[in-house]
Amino acid sequence: MLFGARSVSSIGDGIATVALAFAVLGFGGPSELGIVLLAREITIVAFLLPAGVLADRLPRRWLSATSDFVRAAAQAVSAALVLTGTATVLRLVLLQALFGAASACFRPTETGLMPEAVSAPRLQQANAFVELVRSASYIVGPALGGVLVVAIGAGWTLAAGGACYGLGAALLTRLRIPRGPRIVRASFAYDFRQGFRELLSRSWVYSMVGAFGLYQLVTYPPLIVLGPYVAKQSLGGAPAWGAVVACGGAGYLVGGVLALRTTTRRPLVGTCVTTALFTLQFVLLGVHAPLPAIAAAALVGGAGMSVGNVFWVTTLQRNVPRDALSRISAFDWFGSSALNPIGYAVVGPVAGALGAGTTLIAAGAAQLGLISLPLLSRSVRALEREPMLVEPDPAQV
Repeated sequence: MLFGARSVSSIGDGIATVALAFAVLGFGGPSELGIVLLAREITIVAFLLPAGVLADRLPRRWLSATSDFVRAAAQAVSAALVLTGTATVLRLVLLQALFGAASACFRPTETGLMPEAVSAPRLQQANAFVELVRSASYIVGPALGGVLVVAIGAGWTLAAGGACYGLGAALLTRLRIPRGPRIVRASFAYDFRQGFRELLSRSWVYSMVGAFGLYQLVTYPPLIVLGPYVAKQSLGGAPAWGAVVACGGAGYLVGGVLALRTTTRRPLVGTCVTTALFTLQFVLLGVHAPLPAIAAAALVGGAGMSVGNVFWVTTLQRNVPRDALSRISAFDWFGSSALNPIGYAVVGPVAGALGAGTTLIAAGAAQLGLISLPLLSRSVRALEREPMLVEPDPAQV
């Protein structure tokens, strides 16, 4: 049930992204689309930390299902507005803000729900399966969304994306989770502070979260903004960039398969090493290497990122108490998302001053440095695969 819910929701993400873009472009331009998407992303970042507290206070199965139901409703109303010709930027901004708040609740809840549904020895394989279907959805979802937009229009395609979330929610309501011990909860603010203390008490967690927050700053904004520009200038345009992106998506699929069987005694070291493979494509783009070399590097980088993500999530689930897991996951998601808007704001001016190629090479070098920083911490290097603590603090039960 959990795997099915994750599968249909991930496909719904891909469908909805394409449908929303063409729905907005049907009555506006790039600026209007940017405003609508910004409303969603800002809301996700703003609600992540409170969502982590909620996910540790409430039954995760029902919170996850509610998040999917709310996302389904937001997309359904958006579809109705588009189909009736009454959609405006303001209305879609409000609906996508609601969608973003629900997505913020879904993310840390997802991390905490997996150990409740899967035995500890099988956590990595379960996370690998979810990573595999999520990677496949990066290819299948947008492709299906594009076909549906052409065939039935953006409005009905938005409705189809909403239906995927609704189906995911329905599957989650049928998930049977054994009842755990009842945890005595204090105030919301107290739980937030306790979650922050849990974060600070584990140097391996805040070392990785801090490094990856900075890593994201110099990774996706340069790639998404400057990659198409370099492809247009020297690789042959949109088809060439489409090939690079497709190879990256294929790499994520390969990584999901590898993560089913690949283990390492030092999972955090493995996370850093495999994630570092993502930097190669930046250097090759920066020096205007041939398209096949860049596409191959994107495939290898996608595989490394996928394996590293499975190692990291599984390590959190095995070594953080379950009653604090969603709060720690929320800090992780927040650290990975909060700086992205800054990256998108500065990458253009930096590239204008240094040149696109130099900026990409510098971004690759910065990624290598940042992903190596956690390895300076002994707690990161020493953490082993065996679980340390997964049960609630007995004093709180």
